[in-house]
Amino acid sequence: MCHRQRLAARFVSIIFFGDKLKIIGFDSWTGGAHHFERLLPALEALSIQLTLVHIGSWGNEPGCSPERRINNLLTRDITFYGSDSFETVLDIERPDAVILLSTDTFAHRAFIRYCKLRSIPTLNLYHGLVNVQDAESGGVAYEMSRFAHAKYAFSKIGKLVRHTLPCYAKALLKTKADYSDWHRFMLDIIKMSVGKTSTIAADDAGTTKCAVYVPADVEHAVHWYGFKKEDVLVVGNPDFLHFGLKENMIGHWTIPPSNGMKTIMYIETGFASVGLFFAGAKDFSDHLIDSAQVLATYGYKLCVKLKPHQVEFNKSVSPSLEGAGIELVSNQDFLSKMMNCSACIVETTTVAVIPALVGMPLLLANFGNLKSLSFGSVLTSYPRAYLLQQISDVDAVLHEDVQVFNKDKLNNWLYLNAGPMPPEKMPDRVVAIVVEMISENMKGAIV
Repeated sequence: MCHRQRLAARFVSIIFFGDKLKIIGFDSWTGGAHHFERLLPALEALSIQLTLVHIGSWGNEPGCSPERRINNLLTRDITFYGSDSFETVLDIERPDAVILLSTDTFAHRAFIRYCKLRSIPTLNLYHGLVNVQDAESGGVAYEMSRFAHAKYAFSKIGKLVRHTLPCYAKALLKTKADYSDWHRFMLDIIKMSVGKTSTIAADDAGTTKCAVYVPADVEHAVHWYGFKKEDVLVVGNPDFLHFGLKENMIGHWTIPPSNGMKTIMYIETGFASVGLFFAGAKDFSDHLIDSAQVLATYGYKLCVKLKPHQVEFNKSVSPSLEGAGIELVSNQDFLSKMMNCSACIVETTTVAVIPALVGMPLLLANFGNLKSLSFGSVLTSYPRAYLLQQISDVDAVLHEDVQVFNKDKLNNWLYLNAGPMPPEKMPDRVVAIVVEMISENMKGAIV
């Protein structure tokens, strides 16, 4: 039976026999499970099943369970299917659509190729704001610590050689890839080996449609992946929900009352854990401790929000920070702690948009090891953002901010970057895209 006939049969089973639609999420591990889990209520309201399929056992989550539930989300590692074959996954799951949080890696590109071969629609659901990074200038985005990055890259070689490269090569063969696909494969391997990145996504990283959080990322999707503008949909920023940010809090931050020591929050993005900018955990800890000591001379205490999923790295960093009197902030306490800070020092992380959305001063970390870090337009266009090139400048910058603050400019930025409202409808918007893709696909099969 050809794929067109399968689709037509699937359409009949849904319409006449009441079969449920089935969607799978595909990812490299379960670290991003919350991005899928938040979609469950909107999917269940339409009687649509969702399963997260991942390849954690290939290296990102060695020893993970073949099948488990993360809260209400059913997750299945590739070992559940008895082989490394993505075709077997699709044979068993028989999804009506697939959602991916990223599409640039070899494994994800392989999965997309098999989906296209079977006429299964795919959605690239951005899992953050791309334009917090400098995605436009074409320059080098990140400076590597060669030894630390080499150590990180070496830890991934086993997974790459045993699983990822054979998987992608097999997908190229099975999907009858042309010369340009094989040429891109070779170029990507060469660039990967010397720590370089491409300037545009591979053709097979493209999906049926794309969903981005805010309008600012539409152009990135069009440029990087080659989408038509009408195939890039803006769905809203789920960080509102993740951190408990309410719509009525947007733009309403006020300077907290000072009871002696004021607080500055540092929000990091995980550079040091992958060998970027810093030589390792100690180098990054020293960066924060030195910053805290300078800030203390101006009457500020430093608190730090570490990236939560870099568990082993955080275990190395946390003791030295706590010993230096630096408070560590969890996801649960993030919003309440942040609202009582005088400003946030930020790296290029999606979370940096949260203090901007409430209207706080944003200090873009461009000092010490981060002096070459470039920031994207979402952050540089924020009217209360300041490039912080010396940690000792914090007090002067904040005094200047009070003098030049313009409420109208802030409101204009918020209008462009807050995303669709209300934020709690973000999952419904994503599900509507998926349902439309499935509907268009089945119509095509029976016409």
